[in-house]
Amino acid sequence: MTSIITSIKDLLTSIFEVIFSVVKSTLDTGYQLLLAFADFFAGIPKMLQHLLKGSLEATGGVGAFVASNIVVIALIALGSYGYLVYLRREGRPVQVTTKKSN
Repeated sequence: MTSIITSIKDLLTSIFEVIFSVVKSTLDTGYQLLLAFADFFAGIPKMLQHLLKGSLEATGGVGAFVASNIVVIALIALGSYGYLVYLRREGRPVQVTTKKSN
């Protein structure tokens, strides 16, 4: 008789363990799904920050290229202007075209 009572007790314990295991697995799955959604939405600002940082680095490289070209063009213009001033001081006329204007 004791073995029957023990068997019934083990059966009920197993049934409750299965029920609680299913409930616990369902709750854990819901919790993990909620965490995945939270991580997804928390990752959006990180992605935008990374995108902005990469864009600024690329723009910085292009900006440095443009700035160096501006410096080179300014040096050429300054040299040309200096040469024209030098020619005027020497008394030579500076002709822009070979045609005479009336």
